Amino acid sequence: MAEIIIYGASDDLVEIEGAIREEFDIYEPSTVVLESPGGEFMRVDIQYRREWEINVGSMTDVLTPSWPIRFGERPDNEDDPAIIIDAPEGTTVRMENK
Repeated sequence: MAEIIIYGASDDLVEIEGAIREEFDIYEPSTVVLESPGGEFMRVDIQYRREWEINVGSMTDVLTPSWPIRFGERPDNEDDPAIIIDAPEGTTVRMENK
C-alpha cells in the first residue's frame, strides 16, 4: 500500500504528498479522484469556507474501496485537517471541479 496525504494550504491550494506529489489550485468546491491500477475509485471532496473541509466518498453507488483512511493534521500546520489514505501502489490522482 502507498500512503497519500491530502490537505488544503492557504485558501486556494490543495496539496498531495506521500506516494503522489501534486498540487492543484482551487477556487470552488472540488474533488480529488484517486484511481487504483485495479480500477477502484475514491473521491475526496475538498473546499475552503473560512476553514478547509474534507470529505470522502465513492464514485458510484457502490461502497468506497476498503482502503484504510484516517484523518489527521496537515504535516506542517496542525491547525489544518488532512486525510491520509493507504491506497494500492500505482494509484493515480486527478482533480475535478464540481
